[in-house]
Amino acid sequence: MAKNQSKSYQDLPCSIEAEKAVLGSAMMSQEALYNVMSSLQQEDFYSLKHQKIYIAIANLMAKKSAVDAMTVFEELDNLKVAQEVGGVDYLKELLDAVLSFANLQFYIDIIVDQSVLRKMLLTIREIDREYREEKIDDLNDFILSSEGKFKDSIARRHISSFASMEEVTNVIESKLNAQKELPYDQSEVIGLNTGYPGINKLTQGFQKGEMTVIAARPSVGKTALALNFAYHVATKSDVPVAIFSLEMTSESLVRRIIASVSCVSLKDINIGRFKGTDRAKVAAAIKEVSNAKIFIDESSSIKMLDIVAKTRKLQAAHPNLGLVVIDYLGLVQLGGKSVSRSADSRTEEVRKISLAIKEMAKELQIPVVVVSQLSRDVEKRDVKKPMLSDLRDSGAIEQDADVVMLLYREDYYNEQKKISAANKKPGQLTKAEQFELAKAQKEKELGESIPGSASYVEVNIAKNRNGQVGKVPLFFYKEYGRFDSPSQAWIDQMKAIVEESDPD
Repeated sequence: MAKNQSKSYQDLPCSIEAEKAVLGSAMMSQEALYNVMSSLQQEDFYSLKHQKIYIAIANLMAKKSAVDAMTVFEELDNLKVAQEVGGVDYLKELLDAVLSFANLQFYIDIIVDQSVLRKMLLTIREIDREYREEKIDDLNDFILSSEGKFKDSIARRHISSFASMEEVTNVIESKLNAQKELPYDQSEVIGLNTGYPGINKLTQGFQKGEMTVIAARPSVGKTALALNFAYHVATKSDVPVAIFSLEMTSESLVRRIIASVSCVSLKDINIGRFKGTDRAKVAAAIKEVSNAKIFIDESSSIKMLDIVAKTRKLQAAHPNLGLVVIDYLGLVQLGGKSVSRSADSRTEEVRKISLAIKEMAKELQIPVVVVSQLSRDVEKRDVKKPMLSDLRDSGAIEQDADVVMLLYREDYYNEQKKISAANKKPGQLTKAEQFELAKAQKEKELGESIPGSASYVEVNIAKNRNGQVGKVPLFFYKEYGRFDSPSQAWIDQMKAIVEESDPD
C-alpha cells in the first residue's frame, strides 16, 4: 500500500502490478510509450510514486528527450523525488514487471477501469458526506447536482478511441445500401422526417446528436412549427417525442395539435362551437392524436438539470426516443445557486444552457429542437428579415446549434405597407410598391387553392453545420396552427413573378 495516502483513499481498488507493467513498458519501447501517455493520466495511477514516475516521463516527452530507465532516474533526481520512489532499484523492478508488450493494452484498460471505479466510489462518499453534514436548501437541486457529479465521475468510460477508415466506410456503405431501397423522394432523408420536403432536402431530416434552433419574433409561428415537427416525427417515423412546454399547459398544447390535424379553428375548439362537419373532424383528430407517442412536460421555469434528468428517464423507458422539443430556451433556468439578472449574467447563463442542450443531444444521441426568440434589433431595421446575429441573449446559441431556422412571415411586417400602397392611385405607386401589390395578389390567388387563410412564411435555414443553407417557402394557417408545403406549381409561379418583376 502506498504511503502518505489518506485513510479514505487506502481501501479503494487498484492494480499495482498492472501499473508497474505499464510504466516499465513505457521505458522500454517508444511505441508503448506513446500508447501509455496518450491513454493514461497522472491521477489514473493509484500509487503516489507511480504518479511521480509518470510525471518524470511526461516531462521528458515535453522536452523531446529520450525515455529510458536512466533518463527517468535523472529527471526524478532533478525533481528531488528519486529516493522517494525507490531510486534505480525500483525502476529496475518496473522493467522486470514487463512480461510482454502484447498485453500492454490489457494492463492499460485495467488501470483505467480501476481509476474510474475509484472516482465513482469517492464521489458516492462525497455525496453521502454532503447529505449528512451540509445544509440542503433544495432537495431536488441536491439530487440533480449529485447525479451530475456521478455522471462526471464515470465520463472516462465513454471516451471513444480512433476509428479506422475501414470501420467508418463500412458504416457508410450499409447506410447507403439501406437508402437505395427507399423511394427517391425519401432517400434524401437520412435522419427523422421533418414532414416538409423542402426542409428535408436541405437538412436530410433531424439528425441524432444535433441541436436545431427555430427562432422568430413573437407570434410569427415558431411554436406552431415546432409542434408540427413533433407531430410529423411521432407519426411519420413512429418514434416517441418529448416536449418541454414552459409557456403552455399540456392541454393547451394538445388542443393546438388537434386544431392543426383537423384544420378546425383553435378558437372554435376552445369554445366548443362547431359548424357543419367540424365536430366530426375534431373527433377524428382526437382519435388520431391520442395514438401519437408524444410525451409533454408542462413545468414552467424548468431547470436544465431537470430537462436532462427527465429526458434520460424517458429514454430509459422508451429506448427509441426520437426527438426532444424545448419551448422555449428563454424560460429555461440553469439551476444551482441564484444569479444576478444583469444582461451579462443572463448571457452567460444562456451560454451554459445552450451548451448543456448540445451536450445532452450528443450524449443521448437524440435530435433536439429548441425554440428561441429573436432580439428587437429586427424591428429597428428597414429590412426586417432576421439574421443569425439577431438570436437573443447569446451568440453561443448560434455557435452550439447545428441547424438554425429563422422564420420570416410576410404579413407580419408588410401588411401595413401593402395597405398604404393600396390607398394610392396607380400613378403614385413606385415600382417596388407595384411589385409588392402584384406579389400579394398572386399569393392570395394561389393560396385560395388551399382551405383557410394562409400566410406566406419563409424558413431561412441560415446555418447548417452538415448540409446546405437556403430558404424554404411554407404556408402558415394561423387559425389552426398548421404549416403546409406549397405545391411545386405555386413555387414555379412565384419564381416567374420574381423574374418578371424587378423592384428598384
